[in-house]
Parts: sequence; C-alpha cells; structure tokens
Amino acid sequence: MSADERKLEIVEGVNGYKLRWRGCLDDGSKRWFEAYIVDDEADKLKSGEELLWGVADHFSLGGSKHDPERLKIVREKRDDG
Repeated sequence: MSADERKLEIVEGVNGYKLRWRGCLDDGSKRWFEAYIVDDEADKLKSGEELLWGVADHFSLGGSKHDPERLKIVREKRDDG
C-alpha cells in the first residue's frame, strides 16, 4: 500500500465534511475518490459519527464480529444522576 493509499483528507465545510482519498480501480489505475457527509439538522451528532466511521473504515480499524477486540463508536445519553 502506497503512502497515497494510506492518506485521507478531511475538510470541514459549512454543512458537513468532505473526505478525499486516492484508490485503485479494477484495472489497476489510481484516481481520487470523494465522499460527503452532510450535517443533519435534526441530529447534530450524526455527521460526527459518520465521520468517525469513515476514518475507521478507511484505515480498517473497525474489525469484525469475529475479532477478539474491535473498535466501537458509541453514542451515550447524558447521566443526570
């Protein structure tokens, strides 16, 4: 894996995030890919969760259900106790 393939650019915009990375096509040629995460007015944490999952997926950090340990991104409710 080249340095370009390990690179992930994240740009925060007015209404979300843009992720950009270089990847290979089926024919072996390389190109830049982009994904957009748009803020959800009804759920302010959703775009943050999607951004964290995007980073974890890009770097293969999420693992699988068969791994002894894996990364989780969890939303917790405030403890008023």
